[in-house]
Amino acid sequence: MRMIIIPCCLALFVALVASEGSAAAEKQVGDQKAAEAAAGESQAHEKRGLHDSLGDYSFGGHDDHHHHHEHVKTITIEKKVPVPYTVTKHVPYTVEKKVPYEVKVPVPQPYIVEKKVPYTVKEYVKVPVHVPEPYTVEKKVPYEVKVHVDKPYEVKVLVPQPYTVEKKIEVPVKVPVPQPYEVIKKIPVPVKVEIPVPKPYTVEKHVHVPVKVPVDKPYNVYVPKPYKVEVEKPYPVVVEKKVPYEVKVPVDKPYKVYVEKPYKVEVKVPVPQPYTVEKKVPYTVEKPVPYEVKVPIDKPYPVYKEIKFPVHKEIPVPVKEYVPVKLHKEEEHHHFEHEHYHHHH
Repeated sequence: MRMIIIPCCLALFVALVASEGSAAAEKQVGDQKAAEAAAGESQAHEKRGLHDSLGDYSFGGHDDHHHHHEHVKTITIEKKVPVPYTVTKHVPYTVEKKVPYEVKVPVPQPYIVEKKVPYTVKEYVKVPVHVPEPYTVEKKVPYEVKVHVDKPYEVKVLVPQPYTVEKKIEVPVKVPVPQPYEVIKKIPVPVKVEIPVPKPYTVEKHVHVPVKVPVDKPYNVYVPKPYKVEVEKPYPVVVEKKVPYEVKVPVDKPYKVYVEKPYKVEVKVPVPQPYTVEKKVPYTVEKPVPYEVKVPIDKPYPVYKEIKFPVHKEIPVPVKEYVPVKLHKEEEHHHFEHEHYHHHH
């Protein structure tokens, strides 16, 4: 959206600048035309004034009542004033349209419907009641009350004559049943209910860690030892001894019995080859144990640390440089004679 809005704003700004420039140019042209028209009218008035002034005098044959009528030209100047107006520009933008679609939700069959049934609930509210102290407690004790009856007497019950007796007679009632009769049988169908499992899910793994219990020193443990116990046998004990004996089983006819016979099996024995044997040799490993060491310090003092930094060192290098030397002729001649003298002597 930002990439679309920025070019639109730039286009509007350019259009406004162009309209202001055209309005200023039209205004300048209108002012120039108005100035030219005013200059033409002033010249015409000046000429007419001269003519009128000359017409006042009579030069042989001119009439005083003769007037020169001229057509006055009117010039209308139209000025265009820029008026701001709204420019509607079509800006494309994305429109999100919601399209309804069918969403299948698995519903278990039979579907359980929970119905809320209102019912009365007794709620006990504690109300403070003033009880006088001490107060009387009435206890009801049942006891027998004897009523004195003089003699038994007859009680007559009035029964209408003749007495009506109602007898129920069963009458068969025919109910129309459609044929064939439809029987609805409920068959349970297994329904798979998917349980949402978060992924990735955490798996707790129990790692057995050996726990070492430190023992200060060995101590004696009492172990019970077997000992002899004398058992008295005052009565004889019958011991049944099993004696093996041959039992003949009658066989109708002889039959073949399969007996496994040994047979040769080739076994490939690997030829021993020299190989490296790794032998674990125990050795002591010194393990540093960190512990706090307290060093008494009287007072803080500055500690100077040497920090190495590069230093540019200048090394002189020999350079051959030729220097011109000027010698005079006399000095050269004297030097030559001196060398010649030394050479001969």
